[in-house]
Amino acid sequence: MMSGVFSPLIRVWADGAGQWLLSRLGLVAIAIVSGCSTGPETASLEVEISSVVRDEVKRRFTRAQAPKPPTLTRALLDTIEEPHIEVVIEEVDLRDYLTLQVRRTDELPGQIEVWRTVDNISFAFRDGMLIATRGLRGTLLSAVVPADGQGAMGPSRGGARMYEVRDGDSDSSIIRMACEIEDLGAEQLEIVGLTYPTRHLQERCDAIGDGMVINDYWVDSRSGRLWQSRQWAGPAIGYIRTRQVVI
Repeated sequence: MMSGVFSPLIRVWADGAGQWLLSRLGLVAIAIVSGCSTGPETASLEVEISSVVRDEVKRRFTRAQAPKPPTLTRALLDTIEEPHIEVVIEEVDLRDYLTLQVRRTDELPGQIEVWRTVDNISFAFRDGMLIATRGLRGTLLSAVVPADGQGAMGPSRGGARMYEVRDGDSDSSIIRMACEIEDLGAEQLEIVGLTYPTRHLQERCDAIGDGMVINDYWVDSRSGRLWQSRQWAGPAIGYIRTRQVVI
């Protein structure tokens, strides 16, 4: 996944006994930044490990023992040429950095972007709104989102939402919601040393008897780019936070 200076963001940390620490959700444990002043290391790790091993390891380590995520600096990010987003899974406080793999359109409004980690965990968005995950338990198979493809990213209107999520190995279930959008006003958004003028949009969705889902989007007031979001990824994954750290 990581190219350029993100190669040393090695997302596997070995403890003193040489054990691999992995997260509850199957993400490779987050990484270390090194060599910022002297240039990137050339080594990188491509990790493939079975789910059985992952499950065994995550039983042996608590969250308190997990490696800490790297601290990003603007100087580091300025050396990176390829687009990257930061994704945080709130439930387990795990952070990862993803590269853009695909940008395309289909018969529906809005542009699709697929972002992927080194171990093939992926998140797909339509105009910045989450529509699918792969490689996590409780996979979000698909989602219908209110994109209009007319410029600004994020939700264009309220109305019906639909999520299809994985139940077990082969079954899936549909979650239907009724959503309303509120413009919470202008906000100056800071992302690793840079500030952007944004509109904070909040989407409040009634899951029809199953509670409330609240999605937040920070959309650039000038360009319409989605810089930051907090979105629901299904009952198993919970909320994810995203930031565009390199464009």
